[in-house]
Amino acid sequence: MIGKLKNKAFNITILTVLITVTMQFSFIRYASYGIDKTDYGNFVLLQTVIAGLSAVLLQIPGQAFDRFYNHCKDKSEFVNEFKTILIGINGISLILITVYGTVYKRFSLEILLLLFLYFVLLNNYTLNQKVFLLNMQRNKYFYLQILESSSKFLFPIIFYFFFHTLASILYGIVIGYTVSYIVLQRYLKTYRFKFILHWEKLRHYFLFAYPIVFVSLFTWGISFSDRYFIDYFLSTEDVAVYSLLAMVAGVGQIVGQVYFMYAEPKILKHYAKNRDQTHRMINAYIFKLIIVFVFLSIIAMVLPKFFYTILIEKNIIFTPYYFHTMMILLVAMFVNILHVAYHMHLKLLNRLDILAYIFFAALIINLTGNLFIPTYGIIAAALATLLAYLVIFVLQIFAVSRLKTEKRYV
Repeated sequence: MIGKLKNKAFNITILTVLITVTMQFSFIRYASYGIDKTDYGNFVLLQTVIAGLSAVLLQIPGQAFDRFYNHCKDKSEFVNEFKTILIGINGISLILITVYGTVYKRFSLEILLLLFLYFVLLNNYTLNQKVFLLNMQRNKYFYLQILESSSKFLFPIIFYFFFHTLASILYGIVIGYTVSYIVLQRYLKTYRFKFILHWEKLRHYFLFAYPIVFVSLFTWGISFSDRYFIDYFLSTEDVAVYSLLAMVAGVGQIVGQVYFMYAEPKILKHYAKNRDQTHRMINAYIFKLIIVFVFLSIIAMVLPKFFYTILIEKNIIFTPYYFHTMMILLVAMFVNILHVAYHMHLKLLNRLDILAYIFFAALIINLTGNLFIPTYGIIAAALATLLAYLVIFVLQIFAVSRLKTEKRYV
């Protein structure tokens, strides 16, 4: 019976990922063939802002929510604590977006307002849907993931098809997330909102997770700052091409999504019962991921190029320079998944502070590599990203090994 339940949970996870990835493929295809490169390049720059805001503002509540949800007695009060925290975060985001619009004068007031609404809906939706993942309610989480993918990938296509403007892409996302959030609130009707703020608990969450803010900020720099380097050194159209190649390479996220949706909730739940065995469980998962990624990398490299034209324009994918850039980004994506999965060791050990130093070193390497973009083009950005992720992975292995030697497991 238990085996059947486990298989059902895994099957739902696989189905969730396959459907969401199919929607993502549809968006990549339409973005490559149907969206003006300038519009798409500017949209990527705005998405980079959203990623930066998430890195700075959402990591403390997000990490604390994951870590302590299974340990709280009153789930409703716990969820409302974090809903209350999001109110303050939304206010701060409005200030930061206003500053961004003042300094970076490329975008209109309408675009900036849509950007703010996008962030508010995104962070509320992301945090609240975690309730169903951490409760192992995979059926409901399945529907919520489908709705979110529709908001990110299908609604923007529909709106751009009719209006052909940068604003229409954002309108599609905002309206899509609004519909999704209404459905989410119906699922959360047992968690009726109450303004709850415990300063002592807030301090506890902050002390646990504040190092991850630096980690996330450095991660943003490694993963997304290259878009602004490319925009500055080359052009907005090059930003669009690079981002399309990165999205195709992002197909590798399928394995990562399966892992983080299926394995991580099990790890967090198991940790409350057997801490030492949980660390061995993580290592076993990492080894399996490495085998899968080596196999997939080989397949991606030998696959006939015309298969990639399903998603991206022929004149791009048949250019060796762009194809090699995409392959480098694919390997970088795999290494990124590995190091994110591996840092669960440090997360469970309450040693996220170590990650801050590791990611800072990787960020310096990445930013230095991006300075070669004027000479070598977008392939320099891809190589800088790959090298940074490799440094993170290797340094994490070294740090965890040292903690084992010092017998500092808690």
